[in-house]
Amino acid sequence: MYLEFFGLHRHPFRITPEDDFIYMSQQHSRAYVYMSSAIWSSEGFVVISGEIGSGKTTLLKKTIRNLEGDLKLLNISYTNLESKDLFGLILRKAGIKVEDDSKVAMLFQITDYLERMASEGTPVVLTIDEAQNLTRENLEDIRMLTGMESMGGPSMRVILLGQPELKQSVAAIPQLSQRVKLFFHLEGLTAAETAEYIDYRLLVSGHGGNKLFDDETVREIHNLSKGIPRLINKLCDGMMMCAYSEDRPFIDPFDLKGIRKDLLGEDATGGSHKTPLRKRKEPPRVGSNVSEAADWSGSSKALLRIAEALERIDQRLSQIVPEEKHHNNHHSSGDNVKPLSPGRK
Repeated sequence: MYLEFFGLHRHPFRITPEDDFIYMSQQHSRAYVYMSSAIWSSEGFVVISGEIGSGKTTLLKKTIRNLEGDLKLLNISYTNLESKDLFGLILRKAGIKVEDDSKVAMLFQITDYLERMASEGTPVVLTIDEAQNLTRENLEDIRMLTGMESMGGPSMRVILLGQPELKQSVAAIPQLSQRVKLFFHLEGLTAAETAEYIDYRLLVSGHGGNKLFDDETVREIHNLSKGIPRLINKLCDGMMMCAYSEDRPFIDPFDLKGIRKDLLGEDATGGSHKTPLRKRKEPPRVGSNVSEAADWSGSSKALLRIAEALERIDQRLSQIVPEEKHHNNHHSSGDNVKPLSPGRK
C-alpha cells in the first residue's frame, strides 16, 4: 500500500518467511553452515531451536533453495501427527505409494527405500520444521531411522527445527540426543544487528533515499521486539503505515506508543523503556472528516489509528476515481488519461 510513496518495489517487512530477504547475522550464518554440513555429512543430525519468529523457517528455505548435488530431500512442515502418520508422510515425500498403512509395513517400505538410495550413493535428508510438535513416539521413530546403517554410515541425515522446547524433548531421550551432532539455538538480534536488519530489508526492497528509521527509533524497536525478526517486521510495517496515512516522508517514533499494544499484545502504558519516546512531531495533514484520537500522550488505541489510516486512503481513492472518470469522458485514448498523483498508487 505504501510502496510507491516510499519508492519501494517490494514489501520490506512481511511476516511470512522470504529467504531472499534473510539478514545473515553471525548466528544465522552459523546455523546455516550447521544445516548445510548435516546434509553432506554421513553422520549429519542437527537440531536448530529458537524463539517464534527468529528466522528458523527462513533459514531452512534458504538452505533448500541453495541445495546442489545428487540427494533426496524429504521436507516435512506439518507436525501435528499421530503415531504412524510420520512414516506415511516420509513415504509420500519420497514418492512411494503406501501399500499397507500399518506402521510395521510402512517401516519395511522406508527401510527398503533407504537401502536402495544407499546402494545408489544418493544421500537421503529428512528436514522437519516445527518439530517441537512431534510426540515422543515420533522422536523415537526418527532415532530408529537414523540408527539404520549402510556401507557409508547412517542411511538418513536429519535436520530438526523448532521452538525452544524441542531441545528439551530431544534431550529427554538420551539415545536420540547422543546421535545429534550439533545443537544450536537462535537468539534475538542485538541492537546493532537490528539496525542493520532494518536497513538491509529496506535496501532489498529498493529504498535508496534518506535513512527512514533514526537511531532512537531503532533502539525502541529493539527494546520492544527483543531482536526477534518477525516482531521487528510488525513494528516497522506499522510505523510505515502510519507515516503513509498522514502523508509524511519520515517515521515518527511516537507512533510506536500507539501501535505496540495491538501489534505485540501488550499494555501500551506498561513494559520497560530504556529509551524514552520523544514528543510527537506534528506532520502535514490531509483533509479528513475523521476525528482525531483523544489524548495521544496516553494509551492511544492502534485500531483507531489504523481505522483513520484506512479512511484517509479511501478518501484519496474516492477523489482519484471521479477525476479519472472525468478525464475518461473527455479522452477516448488511454494515453491521455491523467496519471495518479505522485506518491500514491
